[in-house]
Amino acid sequence: METLEKKSEPQQAFKSFTHMVKVRWVDLDENGHVNNGVYQSYFDEARRAAFAETGLSLNDLRSRNIGPVILKAELEYKAELKYPETTRLVTRFEAHKGSRVLTIQDLYRESDGALVCSAKFHGLFMDLKRMRPYKVSDEEAGKLSHIPM
Repeated sequence: METLEKKSEPQQAFKSFTHMVKVRWVDLDENGHVNNGVYQSYFDEARRAAFAETGLSLNDLRSRNIGPVILKAELEYKAELKYPETTRLVTRFEAHKGSRVLTIQDLYRESDGALVCSAKFHGLFMDLKRMRPYKVSDEEAGKLSHIPM
């Protein structure tokens, strides 16, 4: 699976966004490490924070009846994550033509910098009234993906 260290398109520059999440005791499973279902909530929190940083407001989109929808989630677990720990999540968006957006995220342990989990979320923006894909404008795609020159 592609991680942020191994970009699929090295010729393009992409914005990346960093978000910290503390592991909570309640996040653990019976084996004493973070439950695999909890990773999705960490990635979701980081995606929402990244959207806020882009200037593409989810609240503004929602007021226009547009929302992000995940079609496919791929997670690859690479190391254990235990309590107490702080995680660093790095998020990158790749806006594709039309309504599609690929979100690539990596989760690291702050204590030793180890890559714990890599994830790819394939999604799109949906017109929630018409229940049809919403075509992302060039301006919106630019806020998500490319570093301004």
